[in-house]
Amino acid sequence: MDLSIYTDAPRPRRPWVLANMVAGIDGSVSIDGRTKEMSSTADRQLFHHLRTLADVILVGAGTMRDEHYGPHRPPDGSSPRPIAVVTNTLRLDLTAPFFTEAVARPIIITSRRAPADAVRQAGEVADVRIVGDDAVDLGAAVDELGGIILNEGGPTLLAELLLAERLDELCLTIAPVVGGDPGRIVADSLSGHLRRFSLGSVVEEDGDVFLRYLRR
Repeated sequence: MDLSIYTDAPRPRRPWVLANMVAGIDGSVSIDGRTKEMSSTADRQLFHHLRTLADVILVGAGTMRDEHYGPHRPPDGSSPRPIAVVTNTLRLDLTAPFFTEAVARPIIITSRRAPADAVRQAGEVADVRIVGDDAVDLGAAVDELGGIILNEGGPTLLAELLLAERLDELCLTIAPVVGGDPGRIVADSLSGHLRRFSLGSVVEEDGDVFLRYLRR
């Protein structure tokens, strides 16, 4: 798969938020709760490549748990990127390898709603950033992170980025599968809030269709 269109794509603003998602041709978004089961060799290649383009990886706490996230370990031996986890409650397993085995110190983005004890404990294994009062202010969090931010989901976080007008680029893989878990790549909170994108590129590889959309 030619990845140069992703490497060479103009990204004129900083911060620049790029999302990477996958869906089946029937709209299914996972298999047994995990998107990894929908992924092909080419999709995994793109997944790893986009991580090398990013300054930081952004993920929701639910996706971190469901997908069994570990520390970023680039297969090509390049420098690992820090992973930032968005959580309003700080209900995280701080003894998990994601925190204890990370080379690039993880980032936790939370709000003032998080209990003080949990914030203190999280600060021992991660860089904790409090951004927002009752909920994380994603716009402010994006500005604080800066650079190229790769969002890997899930649907709630992607919807919140879209509602905040902070998603610049969406890389969507359409996998040639049906029968997966129903749902959408964005949460229902986006319903009724239309956002329009322009098609940047289309690539086909072994039945997968790789789409790039850019915010208008």
